[in-house]
Amino acid sequence: MRGLVNILIIVLLGGMQLQAQEQWSLKRCIDYALEHNIQVKQTKLKALSSEANLKQSKAAIYPNLNASASDAFQFGRTIDPFTNLFTNQKLQSFSLSASSQVTLFQGMQKYNTIKRNNYTYMANLQEIDQIKNSISMQVATAYLQILFDKELLEVAKSQIQITQEQVARTGTLVEAGSLAKGNLLEIQAQLAQEQMSLINAQNNIRTDYLNLTQLLELDSVAGFEIEIPEIDDPSEELILASVDEIYKKSTDLPRIKKEELNVQSSDYGLKIAKGAYYPRLFFNASYGTGYSSARSKYDTQPGDPRPIGWVEGSMTPVYTQGINTVTLPYPYIDQLNDNRSLSLVVGISIPIFNNLQTKTNVINSKINYENAQLQLELSKNNLYKEIQQAHNAALSALAKFRASKKSVEAQRESFSYTKQKFDLGLVNSVDYNTAKNNLIKAESDRVQAKYDFVFRINILNFYQGEPFNL
Repeated sequence: MRGLVNILIIVLLGGMQLQAQEQWSLKRCIDYALEHNIQVKQTKLKALSSEANLKQSKAAIYPNLNASASDAFQFGRTIDPFTNLFTNQKLQSFSLSASSQVTLFQGMQKYNTIKRNNYTYMANLQEIDQIKNSISMQVATAYLQILFDKELLEVAKSQIQITQEQVARTGTLVEAGSLAKGNLLEIQAQLAQEQMSLINAQNNIRTDYLNLTQLLELDSVAGFEIEIPEIDDPSEELILASVDEIYKKSTDLPRIKKEELNVQSSDYGLKIAKGAYYPRLFFNASYGTGYSSARSKYDTQPGDPRPIGWVEGSMTPVYTQGINTVTLPYPYIDQLNDNRSLSLVVGISIPIFNNLQTKTNVINSKINYENAQLQLELSKNNLYKEIQQAHNAALSALAKFRASKKSVEAQRESFSYTKQKFDLGLVNSVDYNTAKNNLIKAESDRVQAKYDFVFRINILNFYQGEPFNL
């Protein structure tokens, strides 16, 4: 049994190790960030709130309906709510009512409110996509930064390996007396400097991973590793579309759609404000009934005969049947039936003067509408400028890559030639280190231009509605 448990533990640990070593692609990083990013969640909540406002504005066009019921006990001198008479006895009263009201016309304010809330809701949906695009760009930038620093790390490692070999060779020549010891010391100093550069490159990668995991809302960097895709060298074929062609496609981006919808929303906001100048036509209906313990029901019964006159020409009195008034209990159900009342009211409310509130609201709404138009124009201008800059940066990175690629080839040949002369003692260590540093710089420039081009191309593709892809 213990052996089986040990096997299960080993399998679980092995599975955890495999999971920890699993590499994350750019797509997986972006998808994970979009799912867990707090800003995206907040924007979704904002959209849900605007959706609720839209539903409420649609329901506002229907009549409302309210009902109320109360059962009261009163003591001492009080007024009976159904007889309006004072009473000093204990009084119990019950009332039941229902009312409904509907606005028949209000300057189209309710209709325009529905339209405004609908555009606001759609704008908030576009804002969700806008935030997602922003997060995707941040994740892609952090991902590319890791790839860039990793390649620089490999360059640093290869240079250290060359320098270590040269230290060993120089040490042998110094022991043989072919070179002065100062040459060995200078090469060792160069090795120490390159090892320091290696440590800096490793630190940069750790920082890059920390930045990426924070964007992903991961708790720790431990066990996190990204895929290293095969990235082709920059090519002019990847830049086919012009700035104007890219801009035409980019007008469908959420950042532009959101501003267009905000303009529509503020336009209907202005119409709502102007609707307050119109009269309001409304219809009310109400129904009520109730019961009072102080209320009585009265009836008549035959009483004793009473004289009402004399027989003509004689002294004989004439009698009539007497009537006695009798107080009877007023049943609960009978009172509810007898106390029923129905009211139907059609009314109109005409705005005459409201302390300039309507005029001020119209002015502010008009300002909001014009500001939304300016914001849309500003967003379009900024987008066009960003496309221009990204397009120019991509061309510049391509030109820099081509130049740096030639420079790497030239510096590599120069370093190889200098190394041979250094091995023969024809040049000193200063010339050797200079040639080596020139090669390192050329390789670093080539790597930087390569990833700068990849990033700019992805930005241009992103403006055209294509996802980030390496």
